[in-house]
Amino acid sequence: MNRNVAAAANPGNRRLIIAAVALGLLGAMLVYMASSSKGGSSSSSAPAGDGVPVVIAKADIPARTKITAPMVEVRLVPADAAGVLGFKDASQVVGQVTRFPIAANEQVLTSKIVSLAGTAAAGRSLSYVVPQGKRAVAITASDVQNAGGLLLPGDYIDIMVIYDVEFPGRAGGDRQTSANFVAQTMLQNVQVLAVSTNIVDLVPEATPSANGQQARNTEGKATPGAATVTLALSPQDAEKVYLTEANAKIRFSLRAYGDGEAKPIEYVTKLDLVPPNLPNPFLR
Repeated sequence: MNRNVAAAANPGNRRLIIAAVALGLLGAMLVYMASSSKGGSSSSSAPAGDGVPVVIAKADIPARTKITAPMVEVRLVPADAAGVLGFKDASQVVGQVTRFPIAANEQVLTSKIVSLAGTAAAGRSLSYVVPQGKRAVAITASDVQNAGGLLLPGDYIDIMVIYDVEFPGRAGGDRQTSANFVAQTMLQNVQVLAVSTNIVDLVPEATPSANGQQARNTEGKATPGAATVTLALSPQDAEKVYLTEANAKIRFSLRAYGDGEAKPIEYVTKLDLVPPNLPNPFLR
């Protein structure tokens, strides 16, 4: 009797087992599809789901690097976590160049990249590092002028000048003579924006320190033989340097890192080089 009941129940048990297996397979397929959809967010279009799409760096991207498609992906983040300067589509950043390093999992912002398509656009990269209210002024330089060719973008310097001073001729004559007579520290704590075509790499969104100097993000390489040095100057100081370059000799005095103090420095003349107690041979 019991055997007949068990035999009658076997077909139902089989159906339950088959249904359970089918449901399990269906659930596994749904989990796989969901994970595939999440992992496929590296495409240029925004993934489906809740949140705001933003373009994220998949790995560290160094400064001045051309962005390629494998470097970035689109992810969904809460609306309050999305940067106002961010991008929603990866195709908007592919092909552009990073102004500053971008860390892995960091949002790509408009303030950190620049398009360098064409020579006209390439020239705009310098304008991004000119401090507010300053002007980028390039002057002719030599290895002797720029600290033996070791001056780096981001360094701070003093500008020393030697003036030609005209003196009247001897008594009874109207002929004048000139000589390199006066040396003066004309400007102090001047930022070097570029040496030749190498531009300073500043820390993004950093404010100047208490000594008025801006931190640089990477240490540049020396450019021996550089023919120009570009300085950050106020409009008035730019006029002074331009006039000085045409009428005097210029030498750069490199400051120690972090030394931004400006203090009065007296000018020096040739007479100051002569010892005050030097005997006069004509008085013997």
